[in-house]
Amino acid sequence: MGSVNTQATRSTLTSVDTTLSANINATQDFIPVASTTNFSTSVVAEIESTNEVVSFASITTNLFTYSEDFTQSFWSVAGSVTVTGDADTAPDGTTTADKVTPPSATNASMLGPFASINPSIDDTFSVFCKADGFNFVNLVLQVGASNSSGGQFNLSTGTVVTTQNATASISDEGNGWFRCSITMTTGNTAGIQLIQANSGGTPDTSNHFRSTVTGDNSKSILVWGAQLEDATSLSGYLPTVGASRSGLTTVTRGVNGTTAASASSGDSIQQLPYALSSVDMPVRLRAISVSPDGTGAARLTLCDNNGDTLCDVDIPDGKSYTLNLPEDGIIFPNGVFVSNTVKITAYTVYTEKYSGPYLTS
Repeated sequence: MGSVNTQATRSTLTSVDTTLSANINATQDFIPVASTTNFSTSVVAEIESTNEVVSFASITTNLFTYSEDFTQSFWSVAGSVTVTGDADTAPDGTTTADKVTPPSATNASMLGPFASINPSIDDTFSVFCKADGFNFVNLVLQVGASNSSGGQFNLSTGTVVTTQNATASISDEGNGWFRCSITMTTGNTAGIQLIQANSGGTPDTSNHFRSTVTGDNSKSILVWGAQLEDATSLSGYLPTVGASRSGLTTVTRGVNGTTAASASSGDSIQQLPYALSSVDMPVRLRAISVSPDGTGAARLTLCDNNGDTLCDVDIPDGKSYTLNLPEDGIIFPNGVFVSNTVKITAYTVYTEKYSGPYLTS
């Protein structure tokens, strides 16, 4: 078998296993799950009922409810703001964007969940916004009058205008839509989150980062997809309805040759995030030993750090299996990962460092 420099063994496998918390269709790029504990973005996951393998760029918990319906009582208004539901086309192509229209009076009118939310420190607040008469929006994580965290965004140029006690970002989502985001840096606890349409007036840093607004009952902004997360950076968007939700976001469906498919709430989704070598180190797979649990045909799948399957072994029912790979073995350019196991109680993977053309250990 040659000189073996690395031997990785997993006995009594403990997989990262949870269930879907809602039905999913074959095209959506988010997967709600009952728990995201121990999930890792570096390894693919499998929906067991459909055998679909997915990869994902972020893991999200959206603390807001009704993230796309600002007419719900969860979202309150101040200063006689009018909210019109399903008024325009949202970034996802559905007619679910809401219109926020300040009144003709001059005041600090705003929209926000004024109750029920009490996030921990260093939270990130984001919403998709589009100009519709007003070209500016302020996002605020309200603390005290003079130490709130806020950001002002220009929706015509796609730029951050100014911030207070926060970092801010804005990304162009197409068709005039921008995803605006602030992350508080004060280490305080914010109990109120605010969205304020305005004409670019300087935010009052002594009054919760609010701008004075003079409306005409017609100028507005469009909003959709609000998210609040206990995180120091923005993650993929995860829609909610009547409760907060956790899930896998920015998902690529049907990877590793599988087919994207619908699945039902309660179906199992599993991940085995076991790196068998340094992620960035090219290695040569030399041999595999597998012990099935004896309850049926078993399977072990190995992939690289990109989620590409490079070794897929089927094992007959009830028989331990040892595979010695001849000659050069199988080269994994950036680490060996277990992406899937079926009916296996233990396995050993034998590898060695590899140096060759365009790959150096």
